[in-house]
Amino acid sequence: MEQKYLIKKVGKYTFKFKLDLNPVNNEYEPHIYHRHLVTVDDAIRAFFTISEEYWNEKYKRYEAYSKTYDIDLYYMKLKQKDTYLFIITAFR
Repeated sequence: MEQKYLIKKVGKYTFKFKLDLNPVNNEYEPHIYHRHLVTVDDAIRAFFTISEEYWNEKYKRYEAYSKTYDIDLYYMKLKQKDTYLFIITAFR
C-alpha cells in the first residue's frame, strides 16, 4: 500500500504529515486531523510555541507540549536536519 504525505514549508522549516484515507468521503486527510482533530496549521503553531520538550530514546522521537495551544506534539527530524521535521502525531 502506498503511503501519502503532505509537505508544508514555513520559513526555514519543512513539515511532513502522514495522510490517512477517510472511508466516509474517500479522501486523504492529515493523520493528526483524521485521528485527533488537530489541523496542520495548529500543529505547526504548536511547534513554534513549544514550552516543554524531551527526547524519547525508546521511540527515537521528540515529545513536546505547547502550553499556548494546549497541544502535545510528537515529531522526529528527517535527513539529519534540524529544519526538516516529520510530525508523527498531535493531540489536545
